[in-house]
Formats: sequence, structure tokens, C-alpha cells
Amino acid sequence: MNSAAIHPHPNQRQGRLMLVLIVCLLALPFVIGAGLYFGGWQPPQTSHHGHLLARPIQLPEPFPRSTGKNAEKWKLVLHVRGSCSTECTTRLDEMRRIHVALYKNMGRLSRAVLTDQPNDPALLALHASQPDLMMLTSPSGSLTQITDPVLLVDPQGLVIMTYPPDASPQGMRADLDRLLKYAWTG
Repeated sequence: MNSAAIHPHPNQRQGRLMLVLIVCLLALPFVIGAGLYFGGWQPPQTSHHGHLLARPIQLPEPFPRSTGKNAEKWKLVLHVRGSCSTECTTRLDEMRRIHVALYKNMGRLSRAVLTDQPNDPALLALHASQPDLMMLTSPSGSLTQITDPVLLVDPQGLVIMTYPPDASPQGMRADLDRLLKYAWTG
């Protein structure tokens, strides 16, 4: 009797082995994923550096929504209550640096100051040195539910995130980079 008739071809055996190996490699990510899921493992949280609002807040009426060159842009807004102090001017300078650091996405963001004292000399001087900075007047007592000074506003005029006074500019820029990478609007 011929030995080839008793044993399958070596090429067939290698082909079957290769097929089993390919199927195992394709199933491996699903097996690992199921094991991690049923084992209770969760990835570390990718954190944002501000406070994400559960319910967005509409800005007061004087805020431009869909007119002019700032239409359909994300806005980084400094909410100033009272006169602009050195902390205010420092924060506005940081916001300008963040805006410039966005490089290619710079045109998708605009900066604004929302104040209840539009004739403040410090703010007028800053506006003169930074003409692209929007100066907006808020009615007295508006946005009392927001305590953080820096607001991130979507193109529809909704505050979606706030930043505390001690928020780092690097963290704010990281949030904006991630947001503008995935956002279709603006």
C-alpha cells in the first residue's frame, strides 16, 4: 500500500494548521476583551481639565450666536465680575497664548470677555492691544450659577465646560485640542 494514501499530504496538514492559527489570531482580541470585561477591569479615566457641565447653560442675549466672522466658532470666554484685576489680565494673556498655540485650529476658536463693566479701563486697554478679543456685556446678576471664571462655549452659545481659577493653560489647551479634533462644528 502506498504511504501517501494512509497519511494526508504534508501540504494539507500545513494548510489546516495555518487555517487554525489564523482563526485563533482573529479570535484572540475578542477572547481578551471578554476576559477583561467579565473580570471587571476598566481603563483609567481620560480626564478633562475643566468641569464638564451635565446640563449646558445658555449664555445671556448679548452674546453673538450666528452673525459676523465669529459665527459657528467655539468660544473661550473669560467671565469677569467687577473690574479687571491683574489676575484677569494674566488669564486673558494665557487665553491668547492658548489660542495661538492651537495653530491649524486657531480659526475655529474665538476669545471673548463677558463683563458687567464694559467701560473698565483695563479691559479697554486689553481690547485695544488684542483687537480679535470680543468684548461682551452681561446683565448684572447673570450666570450666577457659574462660579468658574473661564467658560468654553459651543457654536450655539451653550456653556459646556468651565475652568476654575487655578486651571493650567496646558490642560485647557489639551482639552481644546481634543475637542477640535473630534468636533464637526466650528
